[in-house]
Amino acid sequence: MQQATSMKRNGAMAADLSLMRRVAAADRHAQRVLAHRLAPRVQRISQRLLRNRADADDASQVALIEILRSAATYQDISSIERWADRITVRTVLRHARAQRRRPWQLGHSLVDAESVSAPPPENDDVGEAAPRPVDEYLAELPAARREVLVMKHSLGYTTQEIAELTNSPVGTIKDRLVAARKQLRKLIGRDLRFGVGGNTDQAEQEAES
Repeated sequence: MQQATSMKRNGAMAADLSLMRRVAAADRHAQRVLAHRLAPRVQRISQRLLRNRADADDASQVALIEILRSAATYQDISSIERWADRITVRTVLRHARAQRRRPWQLGHSLVDAESVSAPPPENDDVGEAAPRPVDEYLAELPAARREVLVMKHSLGYTTQEIAELTNSPVGTIKDRLVAARKQLRKLIGRDLRFGVGGNTDQAEQEAES
């Protein structure tokens, strides 16, 4: 049983490596196969990292192009999906930094609240009691905090991996994660205390502190 599973996995990895070699050789059919396979995944990651639908769509297209161009760098030490995730995250973050140079606008938040969670402290069920979907709270976080939270809890990256992807010190990533979770809890607490839409000065000050 175990041997059969191992043989199946090895066969899949060999097929993936063959596909990537053909993509690198500019095989149009192989490129279409890879793009079709990865497009939904790339789109989901873009939507989780960016707040604006149009920006996410643009970033997804750029990321897919970058994946196709980078096919020759693929090595069968990880799945194609995991390899492509890293390229997607880097590309989307570059796109996000470019967008921040424009006047800021809040777009439609498309974060998947079921797969992205910023866990509260142990034995604290405040997340479950949130009056609004988690994605709405994430949309209120500063971009740098939201990005590390999504990468950590949605994409499953370690703190070290996030530091590498964002070119930031590990200590900075840890600080952002702590600050993001703290702010998320305060935003939820604000709604619990003042009600959804309770836009008092005290509520704003508590959420931002």
